[in-house]
Amino acid sequence: MKLVSTALLLAALSSSAATFAQSGDMGGMKMGDKGMQNCMDMKGMNGMDMKDMDAKKCQDMMKGMDAKGTSKSTKAAKSTAHEADAVVKEFDPTQGKVTLAHGPVKSLGWPAMTMAFGVKDKALFDKLPVGAKVHVGFKKEGEGYVVTSVK
Repeated sequence: MKLVSTALLLAALSSSAATFAQSGDMGGMKMGDKGMQNCMDMKGMNGMDMKDMDAKKCQDMMKGMDAKGTSKSTKAAKSTAHEADAVVKEFDPTQGKVTLAHGPVKSLGWPAMTMAFGVKDKALFDKLPVGAKVHVGFKKEGEGYVVTSVK
C-alpha cells in the first residue's frame, strides 16, 4: 500500500512540475517554441523569422502591443513611416516581397529580427541586392508592412 501511495504522490508532483514548466512563466529562461507561440500568433507578425528571438525579447515586444496585436505606442502606425537598418536576405520581385534582417525599430518597439516585407514600387528592387546593407523606410499596409524607401 505504501508503495502505491508513494508512486501516486511522485506522479502528482511530476505532473505539477510539468504544468508549471509549460505555463510560460519561467523567470527569464528561454521558453523555446512553446513560449514563442504567443509572439508568432500576434497579428501582423506573419512572415517573421523568430529563430533569433528569445522569450525575453518577445515579452518586451508584446508589452508595446494591445490585445489585438496593434502597437500601443503608435495607434497611427498605418500612416506612420518607420525606419531600420537591414541586410537583404532574399527578394522575389514576382511576389513583390523582400526578406530583411533588420535592426531594432524603436517606433514600433520591435527588437532586431528577420521578416518579409512587401515592395510596391518595383524600382526599389534595384536597390535591394542580396547581401546589401540598406536603410529602409516602411509603413503598415493591411496585415503587413511595405518598404517605401531604400538608402
